[in-house]
Amino acid sequence: MQVTLLLLAAAFMAEGAAKPAPSSGKSTVKLAPAVSKEMTESIIAVNKSLGLESWPSHGATPCVDRGGQGLTAKDVSADDTRKCATTALGNKFPELGKSFVLAIPMVQLGPVTVIALGLGDNSDWGAYSCDPQRQCKPVKLSAPSKWGKRVAERKAKACSEATTLWFPPDQKACGAPPAAAK
Repeated sequence: MQVTLLLLAAAFMAEGAAKPAPSSGKSTVKLAPAVSKEMTESIIAVNKSLGLESWPSHGATPCVDRGGQGLTAKDVSADDTRKCATTALGNKFPELGKSFVLAIPMVQLGPVTVIALGLGDNSDWGAYSCDPQRQCKPVKLSAPSKWGKRVAERKAKACSEATTLWFPPDQKACGAPPAAAK
């Protein structure tokens, strides 16, 4: 009797495992390499133009004047940030506005970071700026990894702040948050 029950239980589990999970139509399992590359390259282009991370110490000349450090530092306006980022992006990123958007959270002093967030089927993917020695590769926002959680937190913060600049300006990636993986 126990063997029969065990076999039935195994058969039911195998049948359930064989059925594909219903698709939510929300996220791709893997991000297309071309989209991943554009997300990363667009972050780097905007970082360089805004002098974020340590790009200026690696030879990048920002188009905004941040002044010096401490008392000599200057505020960078949202208008200046938008102009510099728009120039840096140009028409070099055809998937911008189709597969992903960029968010630049702002504080009184100026831009804080650059975040690339997926749209549509890529909505569970994102990346944020990093130093020149690191790779800013997109990660799944629902991933249980530390990096996935960080990007998801930055997305939530960017979406909650009215001062965040979006590229393209008429698009945001602030839909429902992805379900957290356990």
